[in-house]
Amino acid sequence: MNDKEFYSRFLQNLKISQKWPGNYLFKFIIRDKETNKKDIQAVFKGMNANFSIKKSSKKNFTSLTITLIMEDPESVIRIYKEVSKFKGVISL
Repeated sequence: MNDKEFYSRFLQNLKISQKWPGNYLFKFIIRDKETNKKDIQAVFKGMNANFSIKKSSKKNFTSLTITLIMEDPESVIRIYKEVSKFKGVISL
């Protein structure tokens, strides 16, 4: 499946999975040597997001959980696309 198909299917799932606007939870795993958590936090600047940050036991990875109110599913996808530009980030 290519990116266009993936995001199209994801958009449809988001539309039916909850009411909009509404709370949404983003979760990212970051390889610490490849991406700085501040880069991802900058994507959410000015959005009134709540961050939870946890290091892995060996300190190689950082888990970022971000919750905020999103206006629509398209806004969610825009954020995932923006974060996907960073190297070493796994979106969950």
